[in-house]
Amino acid sequence: MKGHIHQKKNAEFAQQKRTTLPQELIIEILSLLPVKPLVRFLYVSKSWFALIINDSHFIKLHLNRSIERTLIFVDYEPRYFHLVNFSKYDRFGEAVKIKHPLHHLKSTEIVDSCNGLVCIRNYDDEFDEFVIWNPLIRKYKKLPSTPTEQTSSDYLAFGYDRVNDDFKVLRLAKFYKRARLERVRDGRRVYSLDVYSLREHSWRMVEEEWPIEEPYSLSAPAIFSNCAFHWVVTPQTTDLEKHVAFDLSTEKFRVNVFPFNSFIKGCVDLVDLGGWLCAVFLDICEVWVMKEYGVASSWTLLYWVQPAFSNLPPLVFSHDGEEVLTAELVEPDGMELYWYDIKRKTRKIVEIQNIPDNISLPYTCVGSTVLLLDADSDNSLR
Repeated sequence: MKGHIHQKKNAEFAQQKRTTLPQELIIEILSLLPVKPLVRFLYVSKSWFALIINDSHFIKLHLNRSIERTLIFVDYEPRYFHLVNFSKYDRFGEAVKIKHPLHHLKSTEIVDSCNGLVCIRNYDDEFDEFVIWNPLIRKYKKLPSTPTEQTSSDYLAFGYDRVNDDFKVLRLAKFYKRARLERVRDGRRVYSLDVYSLREHSWRMVEEEWPIEEPYSLSAPAIFSNCAFHWVVTPQTTDLEKHVAFDLSTEKFRVNVFPFNSFIKGCVDLVDLGGWLCAVFLDICEVWVMKEYGVASSWTLLYWVQPAFSNLPPLVFSHDGEEVLTAELVEPDGMELYWYDIKRKTRKIVEIQNIPDNISLPYTCVGSTVLLLDADSDNSLR
């Protein structure tokens, strides 16, 4: 009995000590923790639970301070992904094979990752299925189904609308049958533009028309950068490639022409690198950056790669910003990751344990607590 009373007094004393800490200090400490230790503190008190799981200011603060980064590789066996953590010292951990929320289906792809969330799509001839997933806390949100036409070709994108504090999935579909037979007769649009809002948990059609009518080829997937989706559009009637952007907050298109002759420079890809929109010319191994977003004249050569290093688009900066993580195709059907030193023009190969062959370029995901509240979980993923 005395022992029980003694334990109760100790618990009350510990609770008093906890409550004497200023709230500002508590927020400061918790916002610096990695995701998994932070989740363990959910049940320390009701106030901590409310702060971690439901305080939008804290969730954004933690995200902005997060130094956790994870590479996500898609396995040739589509039921699995491989997750590789790497530290603030740019050291890579061992690859961990895990199931994802659509592991019961066959044809699976990653649409994109943004602010700690990953959009995953299953596709076949009859229907599409989407989830938005937080891989570190194994929480996900299944999206409502969308009607599709078998004859359509679609382009997908996933990103964050910071103006409206909302994650959005965009589906741009081109209906070839309508374009050939029905456009003039019934007036239906050749293009359908649908946006899913995580805040509203629903799809809706956007009335904005696709801005280019001439025949063209469109880069896929779209790149998310600076609160907009971006595509490279190559018209069939001219050598000049165009850059089309869709702003997530205004839901309007913009069309820009590159301030350099992209046809001469070769095949161009767009990537987001450290929050900068970059154009990557694979034929001549140049990476250009738009220093002032939306200003065409601000495109600047960021770095070029020694011709001896055949490379794919860069993935992420090192923490000091002096290197970029990129990859090289290796025969047969393999891929090798390496850090490329921008100033010295040298590289060092990255060795990752337990990573299989025949995997895709990885997506980079930061540590985040988004989706802790009001999301589904799958115990089989743990």
